[in-house]
This record gives sequence, C-alpha cells and structure tokens, in this order.
Amino acid sequence: MPNKRQLDPNKPSRELFGEYMHLISKKDSESTFHLTREYGEGIMRRYHIARGVEFIYSEIEHFVPSFQEQKQMVRYLEIMYLVDGHADFEMENRRIASADRGDVVLFHSQVATKKCLVGENGMRCISLVVFIDDLAEELNRFFETTVFEKDRLFAEVQKANSCIAFPANDLLGRTFNGLLQVPEEYGDQYRKLLTFQAILALLNVQDGKPGSDGYFSGDTGSKVHEARKLLSEDLSETKSIEELAGAVKLNRTSLQKVFRQMYGMTIKEYRMQIRMQEAKNLLLDESRSVTEIAGLCGYANASKFASSFRKIVGMSPVEWRRLKEYKK
Repeated sequence: MPNKRQLDPNKPSRELFGEYMHLISKKDSESTFHLTREYGEGIMRRYHIARGVEFIYSEIEHFVPSFQEQKQMVRYLEIMYLVDGHADFEMENRRIASADRGDVVLFHSQVATKKCLVGENGMRCISLVVFIDDLAEELNRFFETTVFEKDRLFAEVQKANSCIAFPANDLLGRTFNGLLQVPEEYGDQYRKLLTFQAILALLNVQDGKPGSDGYFSGDTGSKVHEARKLLSEDLSETKSIEELAGAVKLNRTSLQKVFRQMYGMTIKEYRMQIRMQEAKNLLLDESRSVTEIAGLCGYANASKFASSFRKIVGMSPVEWRRLKEYKK
C-alpha cells in the first residue's frame, strides 16, 4: 500500500501536485512531472491558470489513486476529458464509471476514487482541477462581474454519489482539443480563455447529466441554418413547423429549441420579421396593391397582413407607405 503522506489543505495547489510526482522540468507557468513509481507510470504537464485553477495534460500507462482521505479536506473538482484511450474508475462506495475517447468525467472531493484501471494502450487526458472556494472569485474577476457564487458552482455535481461521465458535445470537444493546440505566442492567455470557456460550458450540469438546453451538435446547427434559409427563400410559402422540420430532417422540438438559441427568436417571430422587412421593400413600389403584397408575403388576406404589419411596425401598411412618400 502507498504511504499516504498527510496533505495540508492550505498548501498552494502546485505543492499538492508535487506530493506524488517528480518534477522533471519547469518553465514559466509550465511544469512537467513524472509519476513516482508507487503511484503509477506516466507524464503530467501542468499549467497554472489562475488561483485555484490548474490545467494538466497527462499520458498515463498505469495509475494508483492516492491521498483520497486527505483530499476530502479540500473542496475541489477535477474535470477530465479523455483525448484517447479508455479508463474504468471504481469509487470507494463501489460505484463504477467508464470513460472512452471524447468523454468528460467529473470527480469531486467527497467521493474518493479507489481504483483506476487504464486500458492496455494507456490513456491521454486533459484535467482541469478547480478549487471551488477560489473559482468563483477568479471567474468574477476575469469577467468583471459578481454573478458567480461559490456555494452554487457545480453544486449538483458535488452532491453526486459517484463521478459523472458523459460524452462531450461539440463545444466541449473543440474547447478541450483546442487546449492541446495552443500557439506559443500568448499561450498562457489562450490557455486561460479556453479553460474558463470549458468551465462555463459545464456549469449547467444538473443531477449528474449535462443540461441539454445549451448544447447542440454541429450537424444540428447546420440543419437549423438550412431551415432559416428555407424560411427566407420564399416568403409566400406557408410551411408549418412540422413540414419545415421534416424538410431538414430534424425533429420539431430540436428545431424550435436550437433555432431560438441560434437566432434569439422563435421560428414564428423570425418568419414575421423577415416578411415585414420584405413588405416594406414592396410597399415602396406604388404600383403594387396592399392585397398583392400581402399574398407575396405569405398572408391569405390583406386584413391579416395589415394586423401583423401594425403589430411589428406600429402603423398600417397604407400609413407606412404614405409616410415614406411624404419623406421623399
């Protein structure tokens, strides 16, 4: 059994990392360690991001979890992204979680990891280690706000009775992989920006699952973009939302939810806005009647068109046309 040296929770985080690793090089904010033999085999490269926030890139062939009882003295969270490989984690309460390439695993200090079984080809991973009591202060300072409260940050994660594992969405995958490709110039600044972006993207984790409201794949985004183009191409077309969803091969709920997220308005609101914009352009042509313009903009009759126009513009189509004629 490893000799569990006592951890001092008041130590700087850089010293906690050094408890079970040999420092083999140090340059500015970057330190490279080799695991001591009793705790495994592998290399870890650590970057200090901010007070209580550390970024670690690891290549691990074998790993023995350590200092679990002492770690519970410190309120921390480890956000791990598996770049490559496979790992199984057994918690002290006997719960087990597995992770493969592209998965995110969240560990917190109140449920200790008893065993870590790494796949035969090892694993490469990125870990963001955050000390909760410092994180809110750093986020508020960085974003010049006061909205982050330490008792609310990852509160649901810290209540979980195991680590939490789930596939990374496109945003998280791009963010974590971006941390592997940080340019040399302004590297510390890039790394800090991407680290905080990953943390923000994970703050809506609830009940052990990533919230779905804020996440959609690149493929879904492309389909919603295509739906918006279809709405704009023929304003006289009166496709229902179900027909629009079918045309882009997306279910209605996803289309509506992601459309609002991407464009800041519902499909109905967007369709009305672009119809009214086109109506204004057509009203400048005095040879066209209001009834004709209503049909070109997808309205069955002039009365419904006039009602929608007044709701958006604040006056009737006839009044708007007269106003424009007066200003000529």
